[in-house]
Amino acid sequence: MRRWMPVLVTLVVLSVFLAACSNPAGPGTLVAVKGTSQSLDGSDAVWDKAPAISVTTGVINGTKAPGPVEVKTQAVYSSSDIWFRLEWPDATESVDRSWTFDGTAWKKSGNEDRVGLYWEISPIKQFDSKGCAVLCHNEGEDPSKWYMITPEEKARADNWHWKAARSNPAGYADDKWLTGVLEDLKDLESANHGDQKQAGGDKDNRTEDKKGPAMMQDPGKAPSAGVRFLLASEAVPLDPAKFKAGDKVPAYLLAKPDGSRGDIQAKGVYSNGKWVVVLHRALNTGHEDDVQFNTARTYPFGLAIFDNAGGADHTVSQDPLTLTFK
Repeated sequence: MRRWMPVLVTLVVLSVFLAACSNPAGPGTLVAVKGTSQSLDGSDAVWDKAPAISVTTGVINGTKAPGPVEVKTQAVYSSSDIWFRLEWPDATESVDRSWTFDGTAWKKSGNEDRVGLYWEISPIKQFDSKGCAVLCHNEGEDPSKWYMITPEEKARADNWHWKAARSNPAGYADDKWLTGVLEDLKDLESANHGDQKQAGGDKDNRTEDKKGPAMMQDPGKAPSAGVRFLLASEAVPLDPAKFKAGDKVPAYLLAKPDGSRGDIQAKGVYSNGKWVVVLHRALNTGHEDDVQFNTARTYPFGLAIFDNAGGADHTVSQDPLTLTFK
C-alpha cells in the first residue's frame, strides 16, 4: 500500500487543482465575486481572485470582421458598484479618427476598436438563449442595411459601447438603450438611443460645410489625452496657417457626458498586442434607461468586439452568457 501513497497523493492534489481552475457554474456563466477595483487599468490584485470565463465572439455571416475572438471576462462587485474586466487580442491599436491635410484640402479617415455589452432593461424574447444575435435585424443580404433593434416593440436593451477613439480618452463608455421601433426607415440608428444627458459626449469636429476641422488643440496647453485626441476643454478655433501637408487633427471633440449617458466609467489600455478594458458602474443607477443589478438575481448578456470597424462588421458572442453574483 505504501508504494501507492505518492500516486494517490498526486491524484488528489491534481483533482483539487483542476477543480479550483474550473468554472463550476458553467462555461457561459460569469460569476461576479465580492471585491473593489481601485484602478481602472486592469492591474489590480482583485482580478487575480475573480473567476474568468473565455467568451468566444464569432463572425456574422456576410460581414468582413476578423474572428473568432476570445475575450477573457471577469467581474467583481461591492455593496454599491460593479466592475467588469475584458481582455482580448488585437494585432493593431486602432484609435486614429482624424482629418489629414494634403496641402490644399482636408480628408477625414480612420475608425477605432470597440467593445459592446448588451443587457435586458425589460424582458427580451430569446435573449437568454441567443444573446445579442436577437438584436440585429439582418433579413436582407446587404450588411450595410442591417440595423440594431429589439424583437418586440416594448422590449428594451441597455447598450454599453466603449470606443477606443471617442469615449476612452475621456474616461467613459457610451451608455445607450435600444428599443423595438425603428423611428425613421431612412435612419438605421433610429432604434438606438443615447441615454439622457445635458452636455458632453463626442461631437464631430468639423466646419459647417463639413469640409474640414473647425477646432484644434490649444497651442498653450499640453494635450492631456495625448496628441491623437482632442478634448473639448482644450480646443480652440483652427488656425489654417499652422498646418502643412501631412498634418492631422482629431476628427472628434471629446468630453465625458453628464447624466445617465455618463454612468459608466471606463479605461482601455493597449499593450503587447491586446486590449484590457475595465468598465465601472453603480449596481443601481436609478435611471430608467439602464439595467439595474440586484445581486440576488442572474442576468443574460451579450458581448461584441469591433476591430477597427463599425456597423455590422463586428463579432458577437456565440453562446448564451449569464452574469451571477457570489
